[in-house]
Amino acid sequence: MAQPVRIIGKSDGRDKSEGIQAQVDSLGNLHVREGTYPGLMKTYEDSSFVTGDSPAVHDFYTDKSAYAIDGYLVCDGDGDIQVDYTRDGIVYSDKATMKKGEQMDLLRLDIRKIRITWVADSAYRIVLI
Repeated sequence: MAQPVRIIGKSDGRDKSEGIQAQVDSLGNLHVREGTYPGLMKTYEDSSFVTGDSPAVHDFYTDKSAYAIDGYLVCDGDGDIQVDYTRDGIVYSDKATMKKGEQMDLLRLDIRKIRITWVADSAYRIVLI
């Protein structure tokens, strides 16, 4: 279970730690987030993803003028989909195949664009922050 952590001060010399959130996970890793992100959540979905829709490229940076630092992707359809992402808008990661009901955590990936490629008729939901 994650443990809350108290943070005192900031590296930029400010005394207050307003808007900083931190947790230590069960493996002892410290996760720190500074500030809140109002209005940065963006959802993408396709409830009937077919070959003619592929590849579907969702550009979070163009939509929100920021990189996605958190989120998830769910494969809702019966068929498989392939997923990859890019930080620079040009070079994509390796593709990961997702099957029905699988969810992918997108925490700390600094996503500019995420691309969904058709393997079989399916559906998906993406939430990025």
